[in-house]
Amino acid sequence: MLGIWSFTSPMKKILFILIISVLSAACAEKQEVFDPTAVFSRAEEYMQKGDFENARKGYQEIQEKAPEKSYDPSLMLRIADTYFGEEKYEEALVEYRSFLTYHPVNKQSAYAQYQLAMCSYQQLSTIDRDPGMTRTALREFQTLITKYPRSSYEEEARKYSAICKDRLAQYELYVARFYAKKGSYVSAIGRFTKLLDDYPGSSAEKDALYELGESYLGMGEREKARAVLEKLSRLYPSMAEKAAALMEGAGGAP
Repeated sequence: MLGIWSFTSPMKKILFILIISVLSAACAEKQEVFDPTAVFSRAEEYMQKGDFENARKGYQEIQEKAPEKSYDPSLMLRIADTYFGEEKYEEALVEYRSFLTYHPVNKQSAYAQYQLAMCSYQQLSTIDRDPGMTRTALREFQTLITKYPRSSYEEEARKYSAICKDRLAQYELYVARFYAKKGSYVSAIGRFTKLLDDYPGSSAEKDALYELGESYLGMGEREKARAVLEKLSRLYPSMAEKAAALMEGAGGAP
């Protein structure tokens, strides 16, 4: 009998330990069931409060723990929006572009394109700096207008496109003045002419016409100067007297 108990007692202990382990694992597994709906609700609450970092953590947790949600359009767009809300425009731009790659015809695609353009627009610098970001913003707004016609963002896109064009015109004026001040009239005329051809009706047009006339006079091109100043007087009657004075000072009438 003693031999039997010596053998079975350890076996009973082992069996008992195994049963406890299985039950514990089952309980742990039951406790660790992931609830994406609950996580999403908490993330939305953070979003409403402007706590973009915690909101993003929630959205990303759903993508990681619920594989079928990895490319969910709502999650992708919200993650992009959290970066935009934090003014992390480069990160936001990457996420909006990713959304458009995976969901080009989604009902929110026009919004994503608009936000993508705004990522560049929010980073515009002063007119004496490289206008690359302005050109990028303009291109993205024009993409929105072309690709998503009659969307609810078209009017805003046209407004910001006009602002971008005007800033590019002001940049050309800045560069042209730089050359004119140095007496590099050929280069100045080239920039003034580009401004007038590319951005007609801009806020820089009036000054560009007048200073183009000055540059032609600086080169001794009186007829070209007269033609430009006549156009200035025709388009901007309030400048007629100033244009006439410029020609008279150079020894002729416009």
